[in-house]
Amino acid sequence: MVPIEQQGVRVWPLWLPAGLAQAALLLFGRRLYPGIAIGSFLFSVCQSQGISWFLAVAIAFNNTLQPLVGATLLKRVGFRNDLQRQQDVIALFTLATILPSALSATLGMLTVNLGGMMDWDTFGRNWFQWWIGNITGTLTLMPVLLTCRQWGAIAKTPRRCAEALVWLCLLTAASWLIFYPTSETPFAPYSIASLSFPLIIWGALRFGQMGAALSTAILTNVATWGVIQNKGPFIVAARANAAVQPVESLQAFICVTALTALTLAAVMAEREQMKVWLEAEKEKSEQLLLNILPLPIANQLKQNHRTIADSFAEATVLFADIVNFTKLSATLSPHELVALLNEIFSAFDQMAERHGLEKIKTIGDAYMVVGGLPFPQENHAEAIADMALEMQAEMHQFSDRHQMPFSMRIGINTGPVIAGVIGTKKFIYDLWGDTVNVASRMESQGIAGQIQVTEATYKCLCDRYHFEPRGEIAIKGRGQMNTYILAGRKSASMPLPTVQAN
Repeated sequence: MVPIEQQGVRVWPLWLPAGLAQAALLLFGRRLYPGIAIGSFLFSVCQSQGISWFLAVAIAFNNTLQPLVGATLLKRVGFRNDLQRQQDVIALFTLATILPSALSATLGMLTVNLGGMMDWDTFGRNWFQWWIGNITGTLTLMPVLLTCRQWGAIAKTPRRCAEALVWLCLLTAASWLIFYPTSETPFAPYSIASLSFPLIIWGALRFGQMGAALSTAILTNVATWGVIQNKGPFIVAARANAAVQPVESLQAFICVTALTALTLAAVMAEREQMKVWLEAEKEKSEQLLLNILPLPIANQLKQNHRTIADSFAEATVLFADIVNFTKLSATLSPHELVALLNEIFSAFDQMAERHGLEKIKTIGDAYMVVGGLPFPQENHAEAIADMALEMQAEMHQFSDRHQMPFSMRIGINTGPVIAGVIGTKKFIYDLWGDTVNVASRMESQGIAGQIQVTEATYKCLCDRYHFEPRGEIAIKGRGQMNTYILAGRKSASMPLPTVQAN
């Protein structure tokens, strides 16, 4: 932090205490402002011989007010210290840099001019130097301090750590060669300064805001040292054109470099955040699709949009319906009705998943599930039978819990089916075929609290389950059919229920 004599005025190209104070308040809170005030007061007393205590206190107050105003404004807009959003970079430039620096320059110049330390004739030029010096100091140091903790993640990865080391060495070497050359270069001064931009871009793209902040700090500090030592492209430009002031050129370079690097890093960070968000939304969409359709069917739909219809030589279909539910629902509110159905069908869903079965749909108080598809399942009839028995047991427990007389009819049939998805909207995996129709008739013409099965299902299960013949019943479209009542597994020592004749 060395001043430069320019046109008889002592100028600080970088006022780093502005960036240090602002970062300290953001990182550790406003409780540090007394330390900022004391440090500023002591600096004024030591740096300016003969300064009055009143003037030193006024300067300390001004230097403390700047970071306090900046921190307050940033807090009001929800500023995040990681600078991962473009809005945070914009807030850094405007609310933490430009506006507080303007306030500090105005109050500071009024203080020193009223105190007789400067002439009013140079108020405008000195105000600008004060203002731009605070800006460049804040942009140089503050982002580095805010993002320094992010380097911990890089240090944990050896490959990225090695890349960061190579980048840092190249950046330092290039900065020294460009802004502190041992001899004058034949290139245009501003062209040679722009050679540092690829390394800035590298840092911003690969290391985010921490790379952008560190590259800006290294470049600007080396460039400032070059100007102080009367070297570098800004000095060359000033020699070629007397109207060009090296300090103003340097400060403009600092502002452009910081704005470019931090904005680029923020754009890339937001792009990565959007990528992560899109991946999460894609995962949610796929999970939603899998909640509606079986996995192989969902995969087919994602690959193309053709109609999906697969034939299965044998599957077992179950229909279940709550008896007298319409009458019971008349005594319940809509909310209570939905809550009861959700409790019942959620339990059934867990059973279907446990037995490896595929839930097809619910319609009102009816529940449909199938075994043997979309994946082949040798014991599909047995799995359906076990689930049917569990469903009846669950209904008994449900009635006891709610003190309401719930019972269920269940119908089961085994045979060939066609399964698939048709249409272009509101996809649903459904079944077609005579097997499905007969299973539905088994339920609708069944007995409350019983599980009625066809002869086809009976033949699949008769050696492992207890059945009682119900006899022939009339089935619409099929005539007379022999049906049976499933009572339980043969391995279970349980009494067979008495079946009432229809």
